[in-house]
Amino acid sequence: MTLQRKLALFLLAASLAPVVGVGFPILGWAQRELGRRASAEHLARARSGAASISADLAQVDATLSTVAESWRPDRLDEADRRGLLLVLSRQLPAVEASAIVDGEGTTRALLSTRGGAAEEGFLAAVRAAREGTGRGLSLHAYEEAGGGVRLAAVRAIPAADGGRWLVAVRLGTSVVQRRLDAAVPEDGAAYLASGTRLLVTSVRAEPLTEAARGELAERIDRKRAGALLGRSSLAAWAPLAAAPGWSVVVGVPAEVAYAPIVGLRHAALTACALVALGVLALSALLARRISARVARIDAAVRALGEGEVEVRLPEEGRDEIAAVSRTFNAMAEELGSARARLERWNDDLQREVDARTRELREAQAQLLEAQKLAAIGQLGAGAAHEINNPLTGILGNAQLLLEAMPRSNPDRESVEKIEALARRCRDITQKLIRFSQQRAEPDFRELDANRVVAEALALVDGHLRAGGIPLDVSLAEPSPRVKGDPGHLAQVVLNLLSNARTACAGRPGAGIRIATRRAGGDVEIVVSDGGKGIAPEHLPRIFEPFFTTKDQWSNVGLGLSVSYRIVAEHGGRIDVESRAGEGSTFTVRLPAASAAATAA
Repeated sequence: MTLQRKLALFLLAASLAPVVGVGFPILGWAQRELGRRASAEHLARARSGAASISADLAQVDATLSTVAESWRPDRLDEADRRGLLLVLSRQLPAVEASAIVDGEGTTRALLSTRGGAAEEGFLAAVRAAREGTGRGLSLHAYEEAGGGVRLAAVRAIPAADGGRWLVAVRLGTSVVQRRLDAAVPEDGAAYLASGTRLLVTSVRAEPLTEAARGELAERIDRKRAGALLGRSSLAAWAPLAAAPGWSVVVGVPAEVAYAPIVGLRHAALTACALVALGVLALSALLARRISARVARIDAAVRALGEGEVEVRLPEEGRDEIAAVSRTFNAMAEELGSARARLERWNDDLQREVDARTRELREAQAQLLEAQKLAAIGQLGAGAAHEINNPLTGILGNAQLLLEAMPRSNPDRESVEKIEALARRCRDITQKLIRFSQQRAEPDFRELDANRVVAEALALVDGHLRAGGIPLDVSLAEPSPRVKGDPGHLAQVVLNLLSNARTACAGRPGAGIRIATRRAGGDVEIVVSDGGKGIAPEHLPRIFEPFFTTKDQWSNVGLGLSVSYRIVAEHGGRIDVESRAGEGSTFTVRLPAASAAATAA
């Protein structure tokens, strides 16, 4: 088989296989799905129509029963019976005629707007219904000469002699047709059927074909609603609850319901034929072009075999034949890509090395900081112990002098200054000792974070009021709980409030905000101020001992260092955010009581 024929068959199979293998099964599935949905819609419409007609018949039944059983026609004279029929005609405007027939079939009263054959047909239908009428309402259809189908609704009333009298009304088909019109599906029709007989149709309804009638007669059930997916029609029916044996039938001819699918199938077949013709023509053109290029390659190979090394093949195109000529270029491109990948890997590795080096430097800086703190702590501890002994003597002697010295003594003020300065020196040495020494195990207990904040606020509230610094307190509810030493944590909060107060001093409008809140498994104590802030170059050093940014040097710069150590002992950390001239925010993060217990 030549290349041209192989290519033609391949293209033909490739183009038609999806349509034949997928398109037609999808169309078949779509037809079945359309039929299923149409049947569901028809069944819903049939039930709706049946319910509407049953409601109308139930009203007729209730009226007949109420009027007839109240008046008892067997005990009335002829005038009263006629009056009873007049009452019925007023209560049932859709009634065309009414009659009362006794148990023997004798007409005892008749009220009709028409006469002659119309009355006789109505009375004949009522008499014929005597044997089949039960306790409830029964519906009967009859042919009226020149008037089409009429419906007779008959109600049996017990008589005094043990027999039954019949009260009947004649119903026109207009009321039923309105209900059927409301149930008509698109391009379909609705019918009122007695058994398998279709007696009343919707407006402009086409009569069913013999095939459709046969399919419906085989499947229709007088007692249960159902649907039919037949070859001739798609139909559904629903029985009337108020009239046994009667049902509403809704249907659409199959050729109408399936018309969109049939049209798509015909269009698909036409498209397949056109595609097949196009593929055959295209395959012929492609085969000629490929054959010419293969012949050119064959000639080049022969020429190379004969020693013509200068022979070259053109590189135009993107198919396999052109790829043969571009092999070397592709190899060179691959080598360039490999080199680019190596350079990219080298850059990634360099970035990774830089990141690890930066992390190592940060760890080294932290280690140096820890060693610096330890060295300063040991130095401070030694100096504090050496100073504390003579300082105790100075303070004691100053206090003894004050006790023995009268207030009028002119030297008393100088002694008081000596005592105050000695006390300050003692406080400084105690802070140095506290910072440096390995402190005893803190008294950890579960405590209320809000209460710790409140105790610290009680110590600084007076200073804040005196300095005119506004304070905003926002405590979480319910109170968050942490596990820690209440005295140590209160000292942390007090140190932060003291620093905030100093930062706000002399800045009109600058205030302090303190808040507690929950953050996942942690509890946060946040102290913010609108003070002067901390310069970026000072932020890395604020937790160093003896470092301070205060305008007036005081408290030897140990407050944040001590706070940092206390929070670390509690398994937490202190974060700081600050902008020079805008204020600072210190966030103390401590494990919540439940999280701390789990970690322990």
